[in-house]
Amino acid sequence: MQKTFDHKLNMIKWIGIITMTIDHAGYFLFPQFIWMRIIGRIAFPCFLYSTVEGTIRTKDYKKYIIRLLLLGIISMPITPNTLNVVFLLATLSLSLRYKPFFPLFLLLSIPLEYGIYGFLFGWSIYWIKEKNLIQGTVAAVITQFIIGVTIQMYALCALPLFIQNKSIKLPKLPRYFFYWYYPLHQIVLTVIALRLLN
Repeated sequence: MQKTFDHKLNMIKWIGIITMTIDHAGYFLFPQFIWMRIIGRIAFPCFLYSTVEGTIRTKDYKKYIIRLLLLGIISMPITPNTLNVVFLLATLSLSLRYKPFFPLFLLLSIPLEYGIYGFLFGWSIYWIKEKNLIQGTVAAVITQFIIGVTIQMYALCALPLFIQNKSIKLPKLPRYFFYWYYPLHQIVLTVIALRLLN
């Protein structure tokens, strides 16, 4: 169990939150700016990486997975996709924790946001980090074709963040920042969007 502060993981979380915010601002407020959605493709793999790390590092897995599931439930009335991405992250985490049940969790990922694509992309990131860099990278590239050639392929631009060991020292994110920020920033963007329509 690594006890020292991980600047790389902290940086990846920052990048995930910033690019997610840009993506959601594009979705709710500026749908005409496709570049905002392209930048936002970086966010999902960053959260997949953070979930892999969280699953491996946590000292109390039960609390960790309960927090994820509760966040998914709380966010259901807020997010555009009812079975939002947090449920996908939780399913990925469970599959990493209980590997013999991989087929079951793969099936459970089908109705979730990002679906089987997101689930297998998460496993490719796990493979990059824990098993074999080349195999994981090839799997990540192949996984993109599950949903065809779309702007989601820009998610591959995040892979260099996971492969290299260098990082920028950024302010440490509060421990549960993402759990608050994920639903709250979407509420704010939704309110702004509704006001602009009036």
